[in-house]
Amino acid sequence: MTPPRATRHLSTPPTPDNLRNFPTRTIPAGSALFRTHRAALSPWWFGSSMVGRFDLPAPLGTCYVAETEMIGLYEMLAGVRFVAEPDIASRTVSELTVDHDLIVADATANDGIRYGLTAEISTVVDYRLTQHWAKALQAAGFDGIRYWARHELAHEHACLALFESSGDNTVSVETPSDYRVSRTHRLTDRADLLDSLERHAGITVVAPPRTLGPL
Repeated sequence: MTPPRATRHLSTPPTPDNLRNFPTRTIPAGSALFRTHRAALSPWWFGSSMVGRFDLPAPLGTCYVAETEMIGLYEMLAGVRFVAEPDIASRTVSELTVDHDLIVADATANDGIRYGLTAEISTVVDYRLTQHWAKALQAAGFDGIRYWARHELAHEHACLALFESSGDNTVSVETPSDYRVSRTHRLTDRADLLDSLERHAGITVVAPPRTLGPL
């Protein structure tokens, strides 16, 4: 008997022991990863606020990166058609690398179906369920999850939710780390990305309205 079509088909995850053979994707050390984030925040920030799709509770955390700059932008803008200039001015795009291989659970692989996975893991708004998947996969030994972006349709490249101790893991003189920053650009300096947003997705950057003077 098939389940009703107009219902959620993504199930709760199996136990970590039953996820150890979940399909994987290896991200080789030094691979370029991209993150769009507020300029005031560190590039390699692993959050545990439990407001993100695959957030883990402290003392662990999750950092969301993408395989291309554009996918990171699409996810950051979350489907809006217009974005204010001040919001763009507050953002940066960072190219990141990790000094070791990452073995991530591949939620884009059809072999995941046998574990109760569906494409809804990338789109469902029940974040408690997707966070349950993240917790189970992290406990099974994976470094993160590879999944399709919710707001990007080509599906040629994907997003990564990476797991680590919560907080700032960016390498520094004071903090040795495998999490490095190759370069960072303010989004306002990347006219190529903003032009691509408007050309392909119809997302337009708009100036804030002028304040009216005395009448």
